[in-house]
Amino acid sequence: MNWGFIAKEAFRGLGRNLTMTVALIITTALSLVLVGAGILITQATNETKALYLDRVEVMIELDEEISATDTDCSSPACLEVRDELQSSDGVEQVTFRSRQQSYERFVELFGQTDPDLVRETTPDALPAALHVRLKDPTDPSPVEAVSQMPQVAVVTDQADTVREAAGTMDTFRNATFVVAAAQALAALFLISNMVQLAAFNRREQIGIMRMVGASRWFTQAPFVLEAVVSVLIGGIIATAGVWAGKRFLVDPLMGDLYASQLVARVPDSMVATVMPAVTLAAMVLGGIAAQVALRSYVRK
Repeated sequence: MNWGFIAKEAFRGLGRNLTMTVALIITTALSLVLVGAGILITQATNETKALYLDRVEVMIELDEEISATDTDCSSPACLEVRDELQSSDGVEQVTFRSRQQSYERFVELFGQTDPDLVRETTPDALPAALHVRLKDPTDPSPVEAVSQMPQVAVVTDQADTVREAAGTMDTFRNATFVVAAAQALAALFLISNMVQLAAFNRREQIGIMRMVGASRWFTQAPFVLEAVVSVLIGGIIATAGVWAGKRFLVDPLMGDLYASQLVARVPDSMVATVMPAVTLAAMVLGGIAAQVALRSYVRK
């Protein structure tokens, strides 16, 4: 097979259909940017969720009587709750924090970020609490036994907040994939139109080639290569765009969150892994779409 001829015809075709080629490249690039971003968001969501679930606790706030009088969980009411928790196989660790200790922790957390709130809050406003570390943070059933005890005021599962935040990120990811799917569909239609228009404009040349014995694959190859090259260029642009966007926009904006481990950082190597794979898949789909579109012009 004369690959030089196929390549020459393909690049000549790209020049003939320059406007449509540019439109296809732009549409493909946008689609692949969104697909790549969606995959990276998924990775960030999963890693952030794991980061939080590794350190979340269930906080069991105790009633006013225990909070006011018990400084070391030695009262019968507090011991009843703690012993019940420690007897559960699903509980990894139980830590008691008195009212004063809760206030000191409150000051530590908000003393710099919200000093007005700290000034307006007295130790009496905070309860004594048992902080429970579960073996499986996604399963709060080990604390259900104590939630109905009269000395338990409030049970707060921090994993619920993590799940809500992860749900928000998942929604954003899903919206990204929906838009990416629409862009991908537009790109496939553009591929179909581009190769059909190119084949129509060269129908006489194709007919002569078929008459002298050229195979159907040989006559299709330049048009398929046009589509694949266009998608490849779009993929290169998309890869550069995702890398630049992450490096110069997302990372600087999220730097403080990364440093405080509030959000997991997605490494640059992830972009280098994801985007080439996405581009390769797009090239395969583009080639298949081009072949399907050519069937009405290049017959056996």
